[in-house]
Amino acid sequence: MSTTNENAVHVAEKLAKYSLGLNYDELSEKVVHEAKRALLDTLGVTFAAKGADAVKIMWRVLDNFNVNGTATIIGSGKKTLPQYAALANGCMTRYWDYNDGYGFPMGKMVAASHPSEIIPICLSLGESENISGKELLVDIVLGYELSGRILRSIENKSLEARGWNMDTRASFVSPLVCGRILKLNVEQMENALGIGGSRDMVLGILDTAGEVNTMAKNIRHAYSCHTGILAAMLAKEGFTGPVRVLEGEKGFNETVLEGDLNFDTLINGLGHFIIEDAEYKPVVASRTASGHIFATLENTKKNDIHPEDVARVDIYASTRVSEHTGDPSKKYPFNKESADHSIYFLTAVAITDRAVGLQQYTKEKYEDAGIKELIGKVNVHADPDTFNVHHKAGGRSVITMKDGTVYDTTVLEPVGDNTTNPISDKQLEEKYFDCASRVMSREQAEKIKDAIWNIDSFDNIRDFMEMLKF
Repeated sequence: MSTTNENAVHVAEKLAKYSLGLNYDELSEKVVHEAKRALLDTLGVTFAAKGADAVKIMWRVLDNFNVNGTATIIGSGKKTLPQYAALANGCMTRYWDYNDGYGFPMGKMVAASHPSEIIPICLSLGESENISGKELLVDIVLGYELSGRILRSIENKSLEARGWNMDTRASFVSPLVCGRILKLNVEQMENALGIGGSRDMVLGILDTAGEVNTMAKNIRHAYSCHTGILAAMLAKEGFTGPVRVLEGEKGFNETVLEGDLNFDTLINGLGHFIIEDAEYKPVVASRTASGHIFATLENTKKNDIHPEDVARVDIYASTRVSEHTGDPSKKYPFNKESADHSIYFLTAVAITDRAVGLQQYTKEKYEDAGIKELIGKVNVHADPDTFNVHHKAGGRSVITMKDGTVYDTTVLEPVGDNTTNPISDKQLEEKYFDCASRVMSREQAEKIKDAIWNIDSFDNIRDFMEMLKF
């Protein structure tokens, strides 16, 4: 068992010292640039969520609290407590499922996460504590690093395969990031980790194959970050928590992971900053679905396919994709949360609209008779030999026409694959502007974009946060 390795003692202390000791000067130019890319992408998808049903509800509830504070709710510009701002902004970041991803193959599945969901907490608490732009970048890098280390240190069976959601990692990441922002000492950091890490385990039902997704999916990470802020605040005042929450008796490793945690990886990392491995989404859908979406889009456009002429569609993808987004429970989605994880819907709108973007997710699309008819013609197949490991985001689209003609297109390495076809800065900016155009002028979006690329020149991020009102 992994608990026998030499780092399986004083884990909280080691993580606390690492989190407090990370310096801006240690970050390479590439890592700093990646942190800025992450901030640009995250704010773009956050902006696009203003006006979404889940976000409106969140804002109404927070308005009812009638609490003033020092942290900005992005979009409205209202000030509230940092934990509430982190919750509201985190809900916006997650809403479109368009934010970045980090994952790696684990058996037939993929251990996957959205590390950018730590950014709302860095902004809300960072604004409240008046941190600099350079410190913001360090906090972002730290959040990505801790998030990725937790995933990589689970060796044999992912959290998802055990019935938990990967966002459980937020319970351990957010107290450490918040503790750094609040300038806790090592002992206080240990207690913050114990308080937060013993509280919020996220059930897999929030994003699983056989269940309809709901609005709660949008706050599974944000709610734990909200708790992480409270944990760090409590620890700063002397509140104590179980510092052996990871390695102790009935702690995370023993109870949840059954001894599967490699503490060497958790403490020492992978030898490079994990933010360098983040991948950005080119389409509004589950990241690993991009291959079959691009295959269908290419198939449809180059062969000028019209939905009324289609007899049958066969989609081939990895085991993970075919099971996670091909379950019949999501075949005819009625909300955004299920639609972006439905191979059937994604394929139908790709053929009908020749696009899978923000504008495809509407009530009218979910209820459209033509799209529903096309959904009924979509068949999903797992092709592990082609897609499981080396081309995990790849996909194949085979469209059979009513006249018997068959069009077959495969995309092995879609845009967004970090190792083979990464998104460029220009493509990332185009995505950002497409998102921002929903809620603000091009002029305002340009000013925010320029500020992001130069965020390390800000003496405090309060000035930056003042720009995020629209």
